Amino acid sequence: MTALREFNGIDIDLGRAAHTVTKALDYVGIDDKSHGRRVGLICHRISHYLGWDRDRRHFILLAGMLHDCGVSSTAIHQKLLDEMEWDGAEEHCVRGDFFLKSFPPFSPYAEAIRYHHTRWEEFPDTVAQDVREHANLVFLADRLDVAYAIFTLDKPGHETLLHRDDILGQLEPFIGTLFSKEIFEAAKKAIVKDSFWLELQDEFLDDAIFETLSFSDHRISLLFEEIEALGELISQIVDAKSPFTHYHSLRVADLAYSISGYVGYGEKERRTLRIAGLLHDVGKLRTPDEILEKPSGLSPTELAQMRRHPMDSKRVLNAIFPDTPIGKWASEHHEKLNGSGYPYGWSAEMIDEPTRILAIADIFQALCQKRPYRDRLKVNEVLEIMDKMVEANELDRDIYQFLTTNKDELYQTAIREG
Repeated sequence: MTALREFNGIDIDLGRAAHTVTKALDYVGIDDKSHGRRVGLICHRISHYLGWDRDRRHFILLAGMLHDCGVSSTAIHQKLLDEMEWDGAEEHCVRGDFFLKSFPPFSPYAEAIRYHHTRWEEFPDTVAQDVREHANLVFLADRLDVAYAIFTLDKPGHETLLHRDDILGQLEPFIGTLFSKEIFEAAKKAIVKDSFWLELQDEFLDDAIFETLSFSDHRISLLFEEIEALGELISQIVDAKSPFTHYHSLRVADLAYSISGYVGYGEKERRTLRIAGLLHDVGKLRTPDEILEKPSGLSPTELAQMRRHPMDSKRVLNAIFPDTPIGKWASEHHEKLNGSGYPYGWSAEMIDEPTRILAIADIFQALCQKRPYRDRLKVNEVLEIMDKMVEANELDRDIYQFLTTNKDELYQTAIREG
């Protein structure tokens, strides 16, 4: 059985961290998995023609990548693709502002995200000029990328070189109202470069972003408390995806923390496992809303789509938290000791103790939480179901004993909101 490994902190490149978080957020688009990264790169390329210095160009690259961190719903994502403006757009801007402020290294980008769907002609006087410019560039890049994505739905990406003026021209009627004239004129200069359009294709996109990031050194050291804050930021985005999963990640994290304490883990070990609990479902950002909120059983196709989320979680978490076990635990929390779990079908000897704790915390909280197909279960009803899983050798009997011994306290943790 793999021993639990703890870590004291990590050094990260802030740009690469933003890229990884954005890649997770792009799961929400399902079919369009690169929108956030493209917007960031568009912002950066246009900012050259605004005369911004390197630090400010780096800033707008990250702001552009993070701009949709308030979008968890696939339905909202679709509205953002379908309409130049819509009445509910400000809601995800406010939510994104809140999320980014919860993680100090990302907080400088929050205000630009708060106003990135605000009309240029309607900015409040209280908003600083640089914030207006940042927010409006993100807005223009966002709408330009939507026009690009629609154009390339049925055409190869290189054909944008033949229609670049037409694609940007879709925004021209909104100069002075939605978009700053100065920013639009900078965009007209940027799109002349063939590379502007070719870099937006998936085969070139990440290379272009990483090459751009390499010109600036923005490495920071995150203390353990800041790593937890990043985990909570991402978990809030995941849990906001559906009212039926609201607080699920946070409560699973709290349960894993409590249970690991009963088992005898030290404080740092418990907090490491708590981070894994916060992030165990990040791959569900890719699961359509209608599957998460379906009031009846899932079809085989829907179930298959749901069952890929642990692998999506692992990919994201190994990138954000390299050289830690967090991605491993998150990707294995649906494994069962008898080999009936997924995605790997591990048997008992391959499932370490932290993963066993996380699996029990996840199942317990899910059964305690109201779901679209049933109401919240009482604690004894939950344990009756889990007893059968223990008898079937799906769950660890010894760890489960700690849960049953402390069932009332843990039930209150599982159902707590806010």
